Amino acid sequence: MAAVAAVLALVVAVALINSHRNRDSAARLESDRVSQLTQAPSIPSAPRSSAPGDGPTERLPLVTCPRIRDEQSRLAYRCIDNALRQDGSDVALGLRISLNQEVEPGWVISQGSGNPQSLTSPPSNDVVTFRSARRAAAPAPPSAAEVRAEVLRRTTRALDRAYGDTPSSRTLAARSRSFGGVLGYQVLTEVTINPAYRARHNLATRVERLWTVGLPTTAGVSIFMLSIPDKRADLWAKAEATIATVRVL
Repeated sequence: MAAVAAVLALVVAVALINSHRNRDSAARLESDRVSQLTQAPSIPSAPRSSAPGDGPTERLPLVTCPRIRDEQSRLAYRCIDNALRQDGSDVALGLRISLNQEVEPGWVISQGSGNPQSLTSPPSNDVVTFRSARRAAAPAPPSAAEVRAEVLRRTTRALDRAYGDTPSSRTLAARSRSFGGVLGYQVLTEVTINPAYRARHNLATRVERLWTVGLPTTAGVSIFMLSIPDKRADLWAKAEATIATVRVL
C-alpha cells in the first residue's frame, strides 16, 4: 500500500508540474502577442493611387508635420500648423501630397503639393489619378512663362472644383518670387463662398484665402498650395512666412 501511495503521489506531482508549465507557457505566449500588438506601428497605410497603363499601383509616401518632403514634386516646405495631418490625394486641388485640419464639419485648412507631370485625367477632367514620373533624362527646366501659366491654371482649377457652386473671387496679389534662389511665381486669391451653397451645407465659412506657388523643377512645374478659411484667419499673417520655407530639392 505504501508503494502504491508513493506512485500516486508522484503521478499527482508530475501532473501539477505539467499543469503549471502549461499555464506559464500560455501566459508567456499571450504576453508576447500583446507586446507585439502594442509595439506594432500605428501609422495607417497610405492611400493607393494609379493611372491606366502605368503598371503596379504606388503607395503615397507617409509624411508628417512640421517638415514635408515631396520627393516626386521635388519640393520641401514647413506646415503652417503642426496639427495638420496627411489625407488622401486631393482630387479637387490636384495635390498628390495633401495635409488637412478640419475647421468645421465639411471644411478644412488645406496644404500640399503636386506635380502636373504626374497627373492624368482620363476619361474626363472630373477624374484625377496620380502616377510616378519615370524619365530617362532630366528635361529642360520650365520657363518663367510656363511656371506662371501653370500657377494660373491651377488656381482656376481650384476655383472651379474646391469651393462649391459658383464662388466669387478676386486676386489680392500676383508676383514673381525667389524661393531659396529659384525664381517661381505666386498668386494670392480671396474666395467668397456662394451664400446659397453655404446655407445648403450649413457652413459658417464665408471667405477663404488661397495661395498658389509654382516652381521650375526637374519634375516640371511643381505646385505648392495653401488654403485657409476665415475661421482660422489668425493664420493668414503666418502664410507668407510658411510659403517662404518652400525649397526645391
